[in-house]
Amino acid sequence: MGNMDARSIARSLSELERRVVRHVDSKKPVSEIARAAGVSEVEAMRGLQYLSNKGVVVLTKEEKIVTTHTGKGKAYLEKPLPERRILDALKSGALSMDEIQNIVTPEELSGVLGLLKKYGLVRFENGKLHITEKGRNFVFPWEHKYDSPGELDEESYRILNRRGLVTRERLTTWFAEPTEMWAEVVNHLQDGLIDRITPELLRSGEWRKGDFRAYDVVSPVPKRYYGKPQPYYEFLRRVRERLYALGFQEEEPGEIVIPMFWNSDALFMPQDHPASDIHDIYFVSAPKTHADIPPEWAQLMEKVKEVHERAWGYKWSREKSSRLVLRSHATALSAFLLAQKPKIPGKYFTISRVFRPDEFDYKHLLEFNQLDGVVLSEDISFRDLLGILRDFAKEFAGTDRVRFKAGYFPFTEPSVELFVKHPEKGWIEIGGAGMFREELLEPFGIDVPVIAWGLGIGRFAMMELGIQDIREFYSKKLGYLRTAKRIWRV
Repeated sequence: MGNMDARSIARSLSELERRVVRHVDSKKPVSEIARAAGVSEVEAMRGLQYLSNKGVVVLTKEEKIVTTHTGKGKAYLEKPLPERRILDALKSGALSMDEIQNIVTPEELSGVLGLLKKYGLVRFENGKLHITEKGRNFVFPWEHKYDSPGELDEESYRILNRRGLVTRERLTTWFAEPTEMWAEVVNHLQDGLIDRITPELLRSGEWRKGDFRAYDVVSPVPKRYYGKPQPYYEFLRRVRERLYALGFQEEEPGEIVIPMFWNSDALFMPQDHPASDIHDIYFVSAPKTHADIPPEWAQLMEKVKEVHERAWGYKWSREKSSRLVLRSHATALSAFLLAQKPKIPGKYFTISRVFRPDEFDYKHLLEFNQLDGVVLSEDISFRDLLGILRDFAKEFAGTDRVRFKAGYFPFTEPSVELFVKHPEKGWIEIGGAGMFREELLEPFGIDVPVIAWGLGIGRFAMMELGIQDIREFYSKKLGYLRTAKRIWRV
């Protein structure tokens, strides 16, 4: 760079940069630069990073593995190791275990007694510990090097490390070296540059006479990461807002542990029948296995029983219906909603946590959120349902690559499965939907068409957030959380 460039850079340096740049020398450790400049090592590193971005210095680092004492190990820099204290005490005569514990703590004894026996330095006889001839003059290989742990041989390190006395850690040392421009920049340094306007400067008028620091708005600066909502939960919040805007009302979240009555029976899913095996279920074993059925459910349960026995042709069991399970699909909440006499016409949704034993992979979790909903109306049709599902894919996943496939669910007829095209994973299933069967609606006294859906909202989020593994939604990795895509469209 030419002379003007160096002068411009010199005028743009902050006070911290001006302090540290003067002390840069050929591959000088940052710690030494910090001491010479009278700043902390952290401040010196920050100033040198700015100088590096401006091409004034080059930062390099060297890493090495060093052996150091642990906090526990440092205590033995002031007193002999327990193995030495025991051997020295035994030279005066055999000792009982109670007497030994006056010399070392129980913890110290448990760590070295086996070692002393392994080396053949002590023996037990008549309930006492005796020193052997070998033990009288024996010196452990680590004793003379304990003060300098870096000189320990590998076997000594292994023994002391197992006892929690020494450890190894990676030590990083940063160095700063001047570039060709450095000398020119230092030659053009000016002290007394004004880099901020203060009330005193304004009142005194000194700012009119001063020389101002030039601000560099071109050089790159370190990235700053600011707080922001967790990406997945921000996505769910915006989905809720969009559904509110479309006129949907949110259902009550309900309980996680529910009886099979709401999870299956009220949805026209038969007990002990292949039609009920659309997915696996977690059964609750404690603190109790069955629900206490409140009186207000009795009439509805009788109606459900009657429909099951008439339509499925089996003996319905109240005991099985009261069996407690973890909610396996959010459609159970839709069944509970129907029992509350919802408004007709009406549009309802829920985003609720459900639990299923499943394969744990990029698109399956053992617990996940499900977007479930129903629309009750005299005018609603299956064609309307397909349109709603297509709109959901566009609104919540940003895609119009949609496929429908005929499906089977005990509680809907006709039924459909929704698929969307993931840019990396191909076609992935989002969930199922359909028209609630008359047999399901009959016990609730509902005589208008009802469309319903249960969708894996997490798979929509995979599309919108541009990720390939659904497990990343619950990641604790700062790198992902800092750089995750923000949601604006939903």
